[in-house]
Amino acid sequence: MVVYADMTTHDNVLKAFGPRGFDCMCGNVRMASRSLTSVYDEKLKPSGLRSTQLAVLWAVVAIGDGTVGKIANRIAMDNSSLTRTLKLLERDKMVALHAGRDRREKQVHATARGRKAFSLAMPLWQQAQTEVLKRLKGQPLREVNSILLRLSSGQRA
Repeated sequence: MVVYADMTTHDNVLKAFGPRGFDCMCGNVRMASRSLTSVYDEKLKPSGLRSTQLAVLWAVVAIGDGTVGKIANRIAMDNSSLTRTLKLLERDKMVALHAGRDRREKQVHATARGRKAFSLAMPLWQQAQTEVLKRLKGQPLREVNSILLRLSSGQRA
């Protein structure tokens, strides 16, 4: 931690760093995430899925039969957060969880109901994607996604 000798009071620290609040990549990504999540959640309402659930269901469908760990790694999500979302999807009969090769491992697969929900959600997701692309004002999606994936890859390494 850097200590600034001349910044012994809250006011001095605020003067030095206060105007730079919007320079914080973490804060800006989190603000963008909240805003984008609300766009996707609104568009996805008719499907009964939230964007967080769709992201997990999408990974489950794409991977096929996979473990919680494999899915977590693929979508840069910690196991406990993923397990909470999987439990909701399991409650709604969209995924099935069963024991893996050992007691610590859980296998996950999409049920017929989950695959149908995924299929119904994707046109709605596309509508949200189109709306978000308008916000980028010509910035290539591939470029934006490349940056975002590079930032998230620290957890996937």
